[in-house]
Amino acid sequence: MKVEIPSQHRVLGRYGADAQAMVHCEELSELIQAISKMRRVRNGGQDDAEAYDNLVEEMADVLICLEQIQTMYEIPNHTIQGMIFQKCARQEARLNESA
Repeated sequence: MKVEIPSQHRVLGRYGADAQAMVHCEELSELIQAISKMRRVRNGGQDDAEAYDNLVEEMADVLICLEQIQTMYEIPNHTIQGMIFQKCARQEARLNESA
């Protein structure tokens, strides 16, 4: 996934890392709720347009939060990318074992 997120330094400077950390928790919770609702709507065979739009909005919020967290803790992209590769390789190994 490649998305462009504007710098979050001003937001962090204005509200502070501690306040934003609480916002991050709230936004993650809202994403969990949006995923759950999307599942319920789709499994119920209902029109999912509203749930879909909400899911996309909450995903955007969480991506912004992740950018803020990365900025707050000075985590370089290559560190995250390395962990992603490790986790995907481990998952792939598990899939190969069960095949």
